Parts: sequence; structure tokens; C-alpha cells
Amino acid sequence: MNNNKLISLVAEVLKLPPANVTDTLAMGQVESWDSLKHMELVVAIETGYGLELTFDEIVAMKSVGDIRKVLAAHGKA
Repeated sequence: MNNNKLISLVAEVLKLPPANVTDTLAMGQVESWDSLKHMELVVAIETGYGLELTFDEIVAMKSVGDIRKVLAAHGKA
């Protein structure tokens, strides 16, 4: 369930087809994934998963795989 939830959140915020959202998808690969969209994604993740991310976690989330690792550290993966 969490896998689909994360894919849905990322796809919705970045306006991508869910099929394009893989663990290797990273900021530098998607034109729409700029610093503003990154913060929108952070808010969507915090709201969707009911958690508060630290500055270090936010900075570390450079790919979908990185986001998954941060969620796992919070017991959400």
C-alpha cells in the first residue's frame, strides 16, 4: 500500500504518469522537479504519511529511492 501511495503522491505533485515514477527517478531527471516542487512534495509526503521531516531528511531526498529510505526510517515503508 505505501509503495502505491508514494508513487501516487510523486506522480501527482510532479504531474507525471505513475508508470514513470521509479526508485531511480531523481531531481535532475525531471524538469518540473525544482526546489519549489520539492517543497510541495515534502508537504504532500508529510501530510500523506502523518509525519514531520527534518531539514536533513528533506535535503537527502534527491530521488524516489531516497524518499523511500526516509519513510522506512520513520517506519512508513
